[in-house]
Amino acid sequence: MLADSKARVWAAARINDMDSLSAADLARELGTSVPRVTRAAKRLGLDARQSNGRFAFDRNEADRIRDELGVTPRVADLSNSELAVLAALRSAPFGLESTRAVARRGNLSPTAAGRALDALVRVGLVERATHTIAAGRAREAAIWRANSQHPRWSSLDPLLARLERPASDDRGRRDRGRARVPARLRHLFWNSAPAQLDVERGGPYIARRLLRTMDVQGLAWGAQVIAPEAWERAARARGLDPDVRRLAHNLAAASR
Repeated sequence: MLADSKARVWAAARINDMDSLSAADLARELGTSVPRVTRAAKRLGLDARQSNGRFAFDRNEADRIRDELGVTPRVADLSNSELAVLAALRSAPFGLESTRAVARRGNLSPTAAGRALDALVRVGLVERATHTIAAGRAREAAIWRANSQHPRWSSLDPLLARLERPASDDRGRRDRGRARVPARLRHLFWNSAPAQLDVERGGPYIARRLLRTMDVQGLAWGAQVIAPEAWERAARARGLDPDVRRLAHNLAAASR
């Protein structure tokens, strides 16, 4: 997916192996500032400064900076944090239960995520929906969700699809490794051994159970913590409906 995205960008820019990008050109591609690009180049040890003092990046160097910084498309009236929140909710088809969950998926601090959510609610791009979930007993829970019916969504959606997290950010992977099936979902795993409820060790098993039960709250939780390869392995389970198998592939793609 990352390679295909890179290929499309380079093709659109009509860049071949012999061409180079200035720091300003690369900053525009990545949706960031020139100083941030040049700082990344120095941090990565790239020898891209010319005799005139300007930077010129070849294709490989630009790809390394792209992986280091990610891509944030620019939208005039939305901040980078707001775009990160919208992209996080776009990749969570069942919504996210807490500001911290949005922050983790969007690679933001909880404070920045909370401010962005408040701003997006005010303009109608995000909504707080209430659902009934099973947690020992039925209770109401509020879910953060992108408002895909908003008039602007059709124009924002392709831009959000371009947003890429920095490859160096592994906080989501560390969170996955520590996660266990929460108490409110244990009724879905009533006959499972405790060791199977650890996401790092039992990811494919947990994903298969969630796909077989199709519990909405369970899938929403799993979308946040289960690794892509676990969803892909679960998708190969026998007896899955084709629509459920496609859902597993989509969840794998969304969690990369």
